[in-house]
Amino acid sequence: MKILITGAAGCLGRRLVQSLQDCENTQVFATDIKPELGIDIDSEKYSSLHYKALDVCKPEFYQWVEEVKPDVIVHLASILQISKAMPREKAYEIDVLATKKLVDLAAQIDCKKFIVTTSGASFGYWPENTGWLSEDHPKKGNQDYFYSAHKAEIEGIMEDANKTYPNLKQVILRPGTILGPNFDGPIVNLFQQKMITGVAGYPGPFVFIWSEDVVAYIHEAMFTDVEGDYNLAGDGAVSMAQIAKTLKKPYLPLPSWLIEGALSILKPLGLTQYGPEQVKFVKYRPVLANDKLKRTFTHQPSYTSQQALEQFLALQKDV
Repeated sequence: MKILITGAAGCLGRRLVQSLQDCENTQVFATDIKPELGIDIDSEKYSSLHYKALDVCKPEFYQWVEEVKPDVIVHLASILQISKAMPREKAYEIDVLATKKLVDLAAQIDCKKFIVTTSGASFGYWPENTGWLSEDHPKKGNQDYFYSAHKAEIEGIMEDANKTYPNLKQVILRPGTILGPNFDGPIVNLFQQKMITGVAGYPGPFVFIWSEDVVAYIHEAMFTDVEGDYNLAGDGAVSMAQIAKTLKKPYLPLPSWLIEGALSILKPLGLTQYGPEQVKFVKYRPVLANDKLKRTFTHQPSYTSQQALEQFLALQKDV
């Protein structure tokens, strides 16, 4: 079996590549824009690994995919945060346009299965996000949050591809907030605050999934007949107040109008990167139900959301 992995030099990608090291009759074709994969590999033991540094937006990448003719594509390449050096248009090209091109090419070269990770952010942050959201809840990402908007559009691309290319099996894995060893991201910035600030009247619940579980679900999706879309989350949710308690830090819930007013002043002054639109990300967080995941996959979440948080914090030195 030939497996092609994009975004292979990221946190998930590296662990996925490592997990395939002992798989027999499997060739792994890994790619990322980074010049090196970034993990120690015994080249003699892992002779079936082929790494190539490529840009998913460039023709050379698609030529390489066509040459490899993989049986399974695992598409992890994604932009988590936009830097000042990267305009939103470039992030859109990487996230959305490249996904569309790759899934079209996968069908053309008779790839058997296409696996992609999206995010719970694809549901968007809306007042109707009440209770636990199942996989069939509408994916209406927020246009003022590039990550949410892009993930929702990718979900739409995959839905269209499912109709256009019925012979291409697909698996969409939609994780909540991923925590794990050597994992960083916006959530770590929250944990590092001296005080956890919330929105009064809104619990702001998080669902966490352990990174090794995400790798295990991708691994199972590659080697079984699993198809469809799945929320990835541990059992239960953790509120902002519970996060503060776990961190042993004070929790301060403020009225939404006060936070919005303060951010509308502070952002133009360059004193914060966040604007008043950020308030809805606490008020209307999507809370992912994992019932379908647990019914379908053999692997089960290693930790509840609370346990994943505690395990992550036990590995950190600066929170």
